[in-house]
Amino acid sequence: MDISEFSRLNNKANYDRHPWETSRVNVLKHLLKSFKLKLPVQRIVDIGGGDAFLINNLYSENFANQYFAIDIAYTPEVIAQLKTNYNNSPITYFNSIEDYLAEYDDGVPTLFLCMDVLEHLPDEGLILSHLSSNPANYYFFAVPAFQSIFSSHDVLLGHYRRYTVAGFKNMLMQHGFSINKKGYYFTSLLFLRWVEKLLKKDKKESIDNWEAGKQKTALINTMLTLDFKTTTLLGKLGITVPGLSCYCLCKK
Repeated sequence: MDISEFSRLNNKANYDRHPWETSRVNVLKHLLKSFKLKLPVQRIVDIGGGDAFLINNLYSENFANQYFAIDIAYTPEVIAQLKTNYNNSPITYFNSIEDYLAEYDDGVPTLFLCMDVLEHLPDEGLILSHLSSNPANYYFFAVPAFQSIFSSHDVLLGHYRRYTVAGFKNMLMQHGFSINKKGYYFTSLLFLRWVEKLLKKDKKESIDNWEAGKQKTALINTMLTLDFKTTTLLGKLGITVPGLSCYCLCKK
């Protein structure tokens, strides 16, 4: 997730979650259950864990036996604040994948999450090359979709690129991954972003400065829930609908 999250760690009680954040967590939980993984998995490792909102949500619903979060922004001070914010939940924090692998056995079946991270890297191999070919592991990746809507908002968030499912799949396969499931989500947001691009609207809102209020936030959350349920139903009918984000569930 975006490093801008860390600007609010010490002000946890006084900011609202962006509806994209909460809806994204709900999408992930639904997808993990639909993949028919054996839950709880032994380990979940969240690469690019940000302010640990996602990994703590999974912990609260018992998705795994062990939980880890990795982020280059995790200093001892940040980790201490995260532990305070989440009431010392049993999340183990690391500053790098190398540090995690040096301390924990790679032979334990693990679900690696890497959501909205790869687009921040000049070369995806900076992360993908560190993920082993353990056949017991699963890897879930999600990235922003469609380079045609790349805008100043992407620049604000530190994005290098956006993807299509086909291009994303090919890139992952070049790094040795096989694709089990793939798709898009947040179709309505894609439409809104296309309109913003067409109108050349300079979008300045990020997840760390959301101040729309509870009613608007609840309305957008409801819209995104209906959005995802609709595209899921269409997917079961064999109809692929594009969205603002795309994902791949992989083995290696």
